[in-house]
Amino acid sequence: MRLTRPLVLAALLALVPASAAELKLRILSTTDIHMNLVDYDFVRDEPDESIGLNRTAALIAEARKENPNSILVDAGDLLQGSPMGDVVARVKPLTGDEVHPAYAAMDLLGYDAAAIGNHEFNFGLDLLERAQLGRKFPILAANAYRANADGSAGENLFPPSVLLTRKFKDESGAEREVKIGVIGVLPPQIMNWDKDKLTGKLVTSDAVEAVEREVPKLKEQGADLIVVVAHAGISAAPRQGGDENFAYYIGKVEGVDAIVTGHSHRVFPGKDYDTLAGADLKRGTIDGKPYVMAGSFGSHLGVIDIVLDDASGKWAIKDSHAEARPVATKGEDGKMKARLPADAAITELVKPWTEATLAYIRAPIGEAKGPFNTYLALLGDTAALRLVADAQTAYVQKMVKGTEYEGLPLLSAAAPFRVGGRPGPDYYTDVKAGPIAIKDAADLYIYPNMLTVVKLKGSEVREYLEKAARLFNRIDPAKTEPQALIGNMPAYNFDVLFGLTYAIDVTQPLRYGREAAIEDPNAHRISDIKYNGEPLKDDGDYLVITNNYRANGGGEFPRMDGTAIALVAPETNRDILVDYIREKKDITPDNTPVWRFVPVQGDPDMRIEIGPGGAALAGADPRLTKVETNETGFDVYRVKLSQ
Repeated sequence: MRLTRPLVLAALLALVPASAAELKLRILSTTDIHMNLVDYDFVRDEPDESIGLNRTAALIAEARKENPNSILVDAGDLLQGSPMGDVVARVKPLTGDEVHPAYAAMDLLGYDAAAIGNHEFNFGLDLLERAQLGRKFPILAANAYRANADGSAGENLFPPSVLLTRKFKDESGAEREVKIGVIGVLPPQIMNWDKDKLTGKLVTSDAVEAVEREVPKLKEQGADLIVVVAHAGISAAPRQGGDENFAYYIGKVEGVDAIVTGHSHRVFPGKDYDTLAGADLKRGTIDGKPYVMAGSFGSHLGVIDIVLDDASGKWAIKDSHAEARPVATKGEDGKMKARLPADAAITELVKPWTEATLAYIRAPIGEAKGPFNTYLALLGDTAALRLVADAQTAYVQKMVKGTEYEGLPLLSAAAPFRVGGRPGPDYYTDVKAGPIAIKDAADLYIYPNMLTVVKLKGSEVREYLEKAARLFNRIDPAKTEPQALIGNMPAYNFDVLFGLTYAIDVTQPLRYGREAAIEDPNAHRISDIKYNGEPLKDDGDYLVITNNYRANGGGEFPRMDGTAIALVAPETNRDILVDYIREKKDITPDNTPVWRFVPVQGDPDMRIEIGPGGAALAGADPRLTKVETNETGFDVYRVKLSQ
């Protein structure tokens, strides 16, 4: 039968909803909470209005009032990070039907979904799976699978995605149904970073490919729009496959409408990304698609606003905008001030865990006969790092007795974890003279890593040091304009090898880039390496004491792929440090140099940022001259390395 034109028109009109209108949808997000559930810095043992899920909760409530058409998601790295995470995992483990406090808080806030992060695996798979009991929202991981007996990928560890069917009001006030597909992905590198805990149990795959597989499934289920919650940084570096910071390429997957990111502890849209290809920081988009990254520790709330229009007969995105709202801003006195009061319900819910954590961190373990801090650690101060290194060495000296490794030279790696940078001018290890508590050990060693020993040839030790020296920018002695001494590398990858002495020449090109492979074979920054006063033997065997993160590939150090591991301790580096201090009782700072700068001739204007807490130390250092205090609160110093 042939339809007449009026009948065709009527049929087409029937496809258009009678109440076609716009609908404003809001996607709220958090990321990298790291067990900062309350506005308290457990390492410094003092309140901090700029962090805490209870502070973010106030922004969530405000944002929901502005637009009730909202969903709330989290991008991972939730269960580990602050001492409260250690208390839940090891000091006061969950019992019976007790719900993990982080998930209990998120249930109270009404989270709709969350991705899993890499640090969720730090305590092992058993503890991670126990933590899941009782939560009311889905955890997603499209590229993590249980391992089959033959090592192949089996079923997903967590569901890859979820379809949220929600009733929202459009701009006319009519209630409308919207189906939102949410996909969760994480860095496949968890198999390197926690290799000792996950080998034979899990398999991971490329995250972008996992999203590409999942989008059609959600479309078949009727998804009106698709949100990817990616525990990954945003980098425009060319894809290699199995990338860590893959979020940039998620937006290029057809069918993906919005991207929530994390992992890097940065803020998008924000100045860190002002040169990113395709980024529009005013709209919060990359190549036209909305992105958001909400800092870390609960410092920001991610907000993606999407305008939907169904005039075509189905929901379509008409416009979008993203922003990361800060919990606090700096006041006139230089301190961070929250705009809204903390959420009382969250604070009360986790109060028992807050009290347990305070009791844990305040337990005395020894006496410091002087300060241990990291204000000048990037200029060669060693006292704070040496305490960690000495504790590791004392432990391994006992550990190797009676083994094939007994008698081999021991080198102990320690890095300055808290040394300013992106977290801000107060982010330094600063243990004062006087009683030492567990909180001070947590200040000195902030991660729950397992002590691990690797066996390297002297030539490989040399390469290890070259990789660590990537921290420093290459300095041109002939330039007169300011040059930043410290490069864009996390200081926790600046391992200092105690047991050696050596020199670093910052005027030389970098031998290594981000990858484990040599980038410039003709570059050499490290020289004069000695062990017990004798030159390092390239063909000699050395034991390097480090942690499971580094030994299994964290930081992409050469040879650190798990194959060099000789011994793995049953204890964490931090617990070993705590026991060492308890045994010693009195700890005296030892600032004997391990490494030094090769003198830089000429008069280049080298600059370094140091937090105001280190002003007295910096003022007493003849290499440093203060230039200014910058807008981020750091004191900027000119560095002279001519001697």
